[in-house]
Amino acid sequence: MAKASFRSVCSFLASMTVVAFTLNWFWEMSQMRAYVQMATVPWTDTLLPCTWAALGDVVFALLIYGIGALASGDIAWALTGRVHVLAAVAVFGAIAACAYEWHSQLIGRWTYSDAMLIVPALHVGLWPMLQLVITLPLAFVFGAWFCKWREVD
Repeated sequence: MAKASFRSVCSFLASMTVVAFTLNWFWEMSQMRAYVQMATVPWTDTLLPCTWAALGDVVFALLIYGIGALASGDIAWALTGRVHVLAAVAVFGAIAACAYEWHSQLIGRWTYSDAMLIVPALHVGLWPMLQLVITLPLAFVFGAWFCKWREVD
């Protein structure tokens, strides 16, 4: 791939951030019934906590992007949208999700309701673990696509 411009990297990061926030916000809203603390709360009362959680998920996406840039020595490493990039994002997403779930359960931030499927070996909820494994690669794909689309113009 030709050397990416600063503008391309910024376009990637901006579009990836918007998509990561949007996908994660909807995912957060859809899984609220799987947490004891939110299971009986009206959905309107989950708007702010889900917004904060989705912003936290964006931070994970940006951290993963930064780790990839440092590891590859290329600030534009994710603009290719190649399978190995998406696999790395998914793996780091799973690690981040599991670490956050373990920490949150340890400090009593939340507990799972009966609606949450548990991954036996990891003792974390399936939905929050899959969340970053699915939403972050999709956000990276969209970011790469948006950069390629902008180059055509």
